[in-house]
Amino acid sequence: MQRGEETLDKFRRPGAQERIKQLAYLLKHTVTIIGRDADILRPLLRMAIYAAVLVTVFFAMIWAYAIDASGTGTVLLLLSVALFLYKFFYYNRQELAVSWLVSETAFGRDRSLADASEHVATLRSQARSLALLDMGAAWIASRKNNNKSGMLTNLLLSAITEGWDLVNHFLLPAFAIDGVGFRDAMGKIRSARDNVPETLMGVFGIDILGRVVVTIFAPIYVLLGLGGVVLGTWLSGIFPAAFHAGQVGEVLPPEVLDWLPITATTEFNWLPVLVAIFLGKIVAAVFERAVTTLKVIYFTLFYARTLHAGSLSQDIRDELERYLRMEDGGAAAPDDSATAPG
Repeated sequence: MQRGEETLDKFRRPGAQERIKQLAYLLKHTVTIIGRDADILRPLLRMAIYAAVLVTVFFAMIWAYAIDASGTGTVLLLLSVALFLYKFFYYNRQELAVSWLVSETAFGRDRSLADASEHVATLRSQARSLALLDMGAAWIASRKNNNKSGMLTNLLLSAITEGWDLVNHFLLPAFAIDGVGFRDAMGKIRSARDNVPETLMGVFGIDILGRVVVTIFAPIYVLLGLGGVVLGTWLSGIFPAAFHAGQVGEVLPPEVLDWLPITATTEFNWLPVLVAIFLGKIVAAVFERAVTTLKVIYFTLFYARTLHAGSLSQDIRDELERYLRMEDGGAAAPDDSATAPG
């Protein structure tokens, strides 16, 4: 068995500290890639706007039901479901556009977003396949935290979702660059695995930026929630009565009250908590799109370096080698373009 096969079979999830380092590195050095073609950012902007709209509609639905505007709430609920389902298709089209723009930039060609949209329009079946598989992965991810599932089942589901995330980010450039179907794309991934340069072997199986959004935003949500609770108790009288939840003792368990400067009879209004979570979710949703875009850029360049090394622009090769190894300096590795398939 070749070393590339061993690497592919052993997906490695980075630890919390490594996730933060990866994010800082990619944010710093991806600016150089984007600087060659600012159009790469435009699909990200589209996804960020879509994510913000989806979150806003969802929380507007909660507001509508809270104030007894059930008709409006039902309309917003249906709209939320439609936006949630459609996001899988919309995001994949934008990610394909990012992947193609990045590869064209790496090959020394200047392309516009209109060119990318025209190219992605020829990949409808591939985008649809990715969207449906993403839906399946999202369902599996929701099931792995089910308390009724056993530990072994949860571990298996977790491995499936993490493995799919890595495979997905190799399928994107296979579709975007080579325009192949799903079956041929899997062959391209196997070819990439078998032709990984020795200098990049150690990073091929890494789940780049795995769960970095959760790592960063989990403590932020806790702080926002505590801030909302404090405001909801201290200023409960100035918020709409529709969000009044009664006394704190009816909402929070006694052990929590021991840590808060309030009594069980303090009145509580949950509107500040809702607003705090809404603001946090907006930022997290946009941040998640940015992280996904970073991953698309990284894996597209990895794919291009592995299978299309001979097409890379000469002035990007040394810089690209360091970028993929996540190294700030040092001499570049020998050029494998003569032996890598183009």
